Amino acid sequence: MFCSPSKIALILSALLSLPMVINAQILTSDLAAAGENGVETVEAEVMANRTYVQEQSELQKAVFRSYDRKIRPVRNQSSPVTVFFHAYMMHFSVDQLQQTVLLNGHIYMSWIDEMAVWDPAQFNNVRTTMTKQWELWHPDLRIANSVSGVNQYFEISKRSHATLTSISPNRTKVEVYPNFNIKVGCHFDYSDYPFDQQQCAARLYVASVMSEVELSIYYNLEPSVMLGWGNQSAKRHISDWELLSVQANLSFYRNRKYSSTRPTSAFEAQSSWSLLLLGVRLRRNAPLFWLSLALPSLCCALVNVVSFLLPVPEHSVGLLLLNFFLHGMFIRDALRALPPAVGDTPRIVLCANILLPVTLLCLLLHLGSRSLCKFLLTQLNASPPSSALVTFVRSVIQPQEEEEEMGKSDGGRRISALVVLRLCCAMLLLVVSVPLLSPLFRMSA
Repeated sequence: MFCSPSKIALILSALLSLPMVINAQILTSDLAAAGENGVETVEAEVMANRTYVQEQSELQKAVFRSYDRKIRPVRNQSSPVTVFFHAYMMHFSVDQLQQTVLLNGHIYMSWIDEMAVWDPAQFNNVRTTMTKQWELWHPDLRIANSVSGVNQYFEISKRSHATLTSISPNRTKVEVYPNFNIKVGCHFDYSDYPFDQQQCAARLYVASVMSEVELSIYYNLEPSVMLGWGNQSAKRHISDWELLSVQANLSFYRNRKYSSTRPTSAFEAQSSWSLLLLGVRLRRNAPLFWLSLALPSLCCALVNVVSFLLPVPEHSVGLLLLNFFLHGMFIRDALRALPPAVGDTPRIVLCANILLPVTLLCLLLHLGSRSLCKFLLTQLNASPPSSALVTFVRSVIQPQEEEEEMGKSDGGRRISALVVLRLCCAMLLLVVSVPLLSPLFRMSA
């Protein structure tokens, strides 16, 4: 038996209106129950039907209705606000010419707020909420040794979010995570290049005295280092530097003096400021030092020694001229890339400065070696032999002059006085070069 289209339409309309009838019956039963159980049931139903956004909005309206972010969040204004500090190091950059270090990362700060409070029982047991940092009182953190000038106001962000956690109806824990991009001036000493280690510290402080705001290290923990993520979590090298350690220490400033001793009385706290020293210790990483500086220096020193072993002076002069070219091409260009000579002069610079005049001296010795032999022979002949040394020198130089006058025989050649003189100079130069170059090839500690 088939139904007509009109009957089918009537059945569908009845089915569609069924949920409305059920909802109306539920609403009628809820109103009847509310009338029987009183207003508390209605409030519970309204609270259960509120969304998370509505709860947070009403909570923050109630918390900040009479909140003043310019007043320290303590009931007793004679008590200080203790701000706990912890740093996360994310990146660093070293400018050797300007002697500055750029530190980048995040700061974790927490304190107790006695003004932004609420009773979780009145807000559906909501104990945590988030708000903007500038809507709350927060410590005015500054950098004492910043080199950014007027831009240091933006080195520590004031646009982060704050997390409020209700501890009790009268106490709230505030946590903020501002990021920082601090550029501080340092004092570097490059005398131990390329094995030098440098230390630099950023001095953070608040403008309020310790009787109002006091800085403290969060559970005395050292700053966290996160230069990489995942497989690079153990990363410590950036550019030419290796991060050895990051430390956080407290210092106290009073009567124009810095001290590590905390003020013991309230009177001293009224004229003292707490500073937090965020220090980094860096070690240079220069793997190309041996190829670009140490090896050319060694070659230049050996060329000076080898030049005295050649039998022909003209060959020695040409070799030393080539040494001048090597000295200017490799060492001088490499020295331009070295950091400025702050403190004592690096040993590689001293070595390069000594090698150049030594090479020039060797060149002059080769150019005037024959004249020097004749001059020494003339002086020795003019004076009677007074010692065994004079006799030996005369016996060495005299055959050279006789050989030049008589000519060389076809047999085996004797060792000339010029070669002996060169050997003596080579040995003397080698003895001088070894202690000069030995510090360059020591292993770093």
